[in-house]
Amino acid sequence: MKLFLGVTANAFDLKAALLAGHAQHPVIIHFPIALFIASVVFDALALWRKRPILAAVAFYNLVGAAATIPFAIATGLGAWRWQLEGAVLKGNLRLHLICALTSASLIFILCWMRSRLRAKGMAPGTVYVAVTFLALMMITLTGHLGGILSGIETP
Repeated sequence: MKLFLGVTANAFDLKAALLAGHAQHPVIIHFPIALFIASVVFDALALWRKRPILAAVAFYNLVGAAATIPFAIATGLGAWRWQLEGAVLKGNLRLHLICALTSASLIFILCWMRSRLRAKGMAPGTVYVAVTFLALMMITLTGHLGGILSGIETP
C-alpha cells in the first residue's frame, strides 16, 4: 500500500504499528473517555429509572476509566517525547497537558467519591453531579486541544 511521499507500508506490520512513536495515544485515549461518558450516562439512567443495577454499571465504568488513565497519560508523554523529541511545552501542548492532568484528577476524585457513596449505600448528590459536569467539560476541552495538536482540527 502506498502512503504519502512514496513510502510503502504493510497494513499487517505489527511492529511498525506498535512502535510508531505517537500512534498509540490517539487510540488508547478513547478508552477512558468512552468509559467515563458511559458512566455518566448509566448514572443518569440509574437516577431516572431508579434501578440499582444501572448505578453498579456506572460505577464499574468509572473504575474502568480510572484504570485506563495511566496508560493514556503514559502514551501521551511518549508521543511528546518521540514525535516532538521532548520539545519545550508551550502553547496548546502545555494547555493540553494541564487539561489532561486536571481531567485525570477529576476522574480519580469522582471514583473515590463514588466508592465512598457506594460503601454507605447512598446515591450521588449535588457535589458529585457538579464535579462530573466539570470533568465532562475538562475532557471536552482536552480532546479539542488534542485534535488541534494532532492536526485533525484547526484552531
